[in-house]
Amino acid sequence: MDSQSARELTSELFRLQTANRKLSRSEALRESMLSLLDHKGFIGTDGKMAFAYAHPLFWAPYTLIGDGGM
Repeated sequence: MDSQSARELTSELFRLQTANRKLSRSEALRESMLSLLDHKGFIGTDGKMAFAYAHPLFWAPYTLIGDGGM
């Protein structure tokens, strides 16, 4: 379950940076985190959202090493 949130966070980060080359890595990470906060959740086997990824457990541990620039 938590690896699904990591996959969604990083996939969104790379998607955002690919779509907008001027977007810094730090801003792409920030926007990816906000996306998890607002929209994503874990879908259970019954097809319903079991829990939201809004809890910091799913997005707060991620950070950039370096300058976070392009």
